[in-house]
Amino acid sequence: MKVNKHGIKLENNSWKVIINPKAGSGRGHRDWPVIKALLEENGLKFDFEFTRKRYHAVELTVSAINEGYTKIIAVGGDGTVNEIVNGIFIQKAIPTTNVLLGTIAVGTGNDWARTYKVPWNYTDAIEALLVQRDFLQDVGLATFYETKVHHSRYFANAVGIGFDGAVGFRFNRLKELGRKGKWLYVMALVHALIQYRSTNVTAKVDEKAINSEIFSATLGIGKFNGGGMLQVPDAISDDGLFDMTIIRKISKWNVLRNLPLLYNGRIYDHPKISVVRAKSIVIHSLPSMPMELDGEAVGHSPFDFSIVPKAIRVVVGATFREQAEVLPMS
Repeated sequence: MKVNKHGIKLENNSWKVIINPKAGSGRGHRDWPVIKALLEENGLKFDFEFTRKRYHAVELTVSAINEGYTKIIAVGGDGTVNEIVNGIFIQKAIPTTNVLLGTIAVGTGNDWARTYKVPWNYTDAIEALLVQRDFLQDVGLATFYETKVHHSRYFANAVGIGFDGAVGFRFNRLKELGRKGKWLYVMALVHALIQYRSTNVTAKVDEKAINSEIFSATLGIGKFNGGGMLQVPDAISDDGLFDMTIIRKISKWNVLRNLPLLYNGRIYDHPKISVVRAKSIVIHSLPSMPMELDGEAVGHSPFDFSIVPKAIRVVVGATFREQAEVLPMS
C-alpha cells in the first residue's frame, strides 16, 4: 500500500472484485473463470477475493477500502451487493460517495442490477464497467430485531415485511435445501401463503399515523424485488424518499388471482393496495412481522427505516435514465 510523505494512503486505481461463489446456485463459482478472462481481455486492472461465509463481503469491502481501493465489483446477486454496501458504510477511511460500485450479476434475483439496466451478458456488463456511467443513489437504513437482539443494516434496493418477509424466509430455506430455478420465488410465495396471516400494524410514516390490519408491505428504493416483481413500480432511487406499497388484509384466493399485478406494474389498480412516500417509517405490530432485506431474510418487527440521500455511487447500464421528477404523495 503506497502512502505519500505525509503518511496519507494513495488511491489504488485497480478494481477490487468480490465474488460470491454460491450466488445463483453456484454460478459465481462456475462462471468466474469466464468472467476473469473477459476482465483481463478488456484491460481492467483488478484483484479479486472469494467470499467464504455470510457477511464475508462486508469484511472484504472494509479491508479493500482501507487498503486504498475506491472501485469495487460485486460478482454475485442482491445479497452480495447488500453486503458490499454495508461494508462501504462501516468503513471510515473515505466518504461513501468516493467509492464506485459496479456489478456482474450472477445471482438468483438480480433486482438491483435490473433497476439500473446493467446487462446480464458478461461482455456487456464489463463494457458498462469500462464506460463507468455513474449514478448517486439513496440508501436505506433499517433497524429490527433478530433472536431478541437489536440490529441495524443498510439496504440498496428493497425491503419486504409481513407476507413479503415470510416469503423471503421460505425462499432462503429453499435455496439452503438446494432448490434451483427461475420459479423458486413463486414456489416460496405459494408455500408462505398457506400459513401467513394478516397482522395488526401501527405505523408512523413521517408525521402521519397509520393503524391497519396489513397483509404485506414493500419499501422500495429500486423498482424491483423478488426476481422481477414490480411491487414499487414508481420508486425513484435518488428522490430521498421510500415508496412503501401497502397491501391491506386480503384473502389468499385474491392474492393468487392477482399475481400478474406483481409483475406488470399495475399493482395500484387493486383496491386493497396503496402507496405512501416518506423519509422515515416506524412500524410496530402484534404479533411480530418477518422481514426480508435486499433478498435476505433477516429479522422481525418492530422496525425503524430512515433514508440516506444520494449516498453511494454506482455503475449503471447504457439504457438507464434517471428520473428527475418526484411523483406526488399519495
